[in-house]
Amino acid sequence: MFENILNLIKEYDTIIIHRHTKPDGDALGSQVGLKCIIEENFPQKKVYMVGDMTERYFFIAGRPMDDIDDSIYENALAIVLDTSATHLISDERYKKASATARIDHHLFVEKICDEEVVDTSFESCCGLITYFCKEQGLSLSSAGATALYTGMVTD
Repeated sequence: MFENILNLIKEYDTIIIHRHTKPDGDALGSQVGLKCIIEENFPQKKVYMVGDMTERYFFIAGRPMDDIDDSIYENALAIVLDTSATHLISDERYKKASATARIDHHLFVEKICDEEVVDTSFESCCGLITYFCKEQGLSLSSAGATALYTGMVTD
């Protein structure tokens, strides 16, 4: 199910993670959780999280979103999480990336990225990211698990 996305993660040295605007616990939890998974299993990668922020769930991210230059998107993979439509994506610069991927649990509205995994049988995007981690045999840190759990119980 996730083989193509994992291959993209392995291929690119720079990964930028996006999600929907006005983030809830699931959007931020999946974003932070995926970043933790990538950093834990591929420590040589540069991983950024972008988008607007909300104080309510600041504890999940533990810090503000990354403020990156447009040039970072050159030769980068952009991953869009927890979003069913392009107009909902926080920071449309994902389109500048060399490759794009989406992981989402909402009903399919439109094709957004080059590679997509959309599975509505999951209660949250965090549940889908957790399944990705387990299915691909990847390690998960305590911080990543906490972010993913928080998203699951708040969605």
